[in-house]
Amino acid sequence: MQAFIAISKEVIPLEKSAITIKDENREKLAAFEERVEEIDLFDKEMRNCVETHTAGVDVAELLEIKEKILETSSSLALTKKNEKFAELDKENKLDLMEMQQLDTRILSVLGPFFEDSIYGAQNMCYAFIEDKALRGKQVGLVDNLQYEFDLFFTQDTLKVKDLENLTLPIWSKSGILSREEKVKKLDVSDFYIKNIKSEKNSLEAVLEDKDKENRFNISSDEKTFLVMHRNYEITQDKELAAELNRDSVSAFITKLKGFFTEFVGSKRLINITLDGKNAIEENRIFDCLKLIASIYGRLVTECLEKGYTEGEITIKIEEPGGTRTEKYLEKSEIARELSTIGKEGEELAILLRVK
Repeated sequence: MQAFIAISKEVIPLEKSAITIKDENREKLAAFEERVEEIDLFDKEMRNCVETHTAGVDVAELLEIKEKILETSSSLALTKKNEKFAELDKENKLDLMEMQQLDTRILSVLGPFFEDSIYGAQNMCYAFIEDKALRGKQVGLVDNLQYEFDLFFTQDTLKVKDLENLTLPIWSKSGILSREEKVKKLDVSDFYIKNIKSEKNSLEAVLEDKDKENRFNISSDEKTFLVMHRNYEITQDKELAAELNRDSVSAFITKLKGFFTEFVGSKRLINITLDGKNAIEENRIFDCLKLIASIYGRLVTECLEKGYTEGEITIKIEEPGGTRTEKYLEKSEIARELSTIGKEGEELAILLRVK
């Protein structure tokens, strides 16, 4: 709750600044277009005036003066329009730079909160090889709000043996003449992990050797797992399945699930969308905060109903070691802090049900 209040205090003014810059930019564009129209109109009226005054004139010297006047008028009109365009372009570049700084700051402020503080969010994590290095994404979704992190791992490549030594059974042809198929236990510990996708209780991973001759797909849910060698399912083959060390595979899957906590060095929030549109570009970060506040509001109501003192929010916290503690927050104090933001803070207080 305190983290939500803190980011709201910081982000709402930033978004207001972005909106102000965009409004001023539109005003500048309108003024530019109006001035260009005035210049074009003046040039047109000047040409009409000269044409009117020289109608029927056939004196060479006068016609030469006429052409010089028309040429000068057109040239000056174009010069002034170009000057105004250059001025507008310079201001637009400065505005764009300021907007980019604001966007970066908004994402930086929201990053730690979005990382693990949105109640009920579904998170999907991906690891993949890009430009010969390990890259990652974390995508979170709650209602119509989606956010995306870039994940930076502690190492550029990942091998199976970095997590667990693993052997998988495959069919292999042996013998010089008969080429009889026999079960071969292939040590995949030195294989590269090319892809990982983790979502709730499900997981998918792709293992591949250096020469790309052997490729395994491992997928699992909360009940079972499946192992494929190329396009052949090992876990459906009775003979291969009998040779499969299920405990070893299960241990490997468990470590794959922990990969996104143990091997992630840092994260960077790169995008937030609301209703499928970029929330920062559309100036809808406050709408995102309202959505989150409405989610928290339901929790606040539950906490108030189960609390010991009227108007006091009781939050039960379970520490990593299993120790349980309680934290108490006053409705009035939360409402007071949010009121310092202005009308937006009052809206959030209502959605949080503390006002």
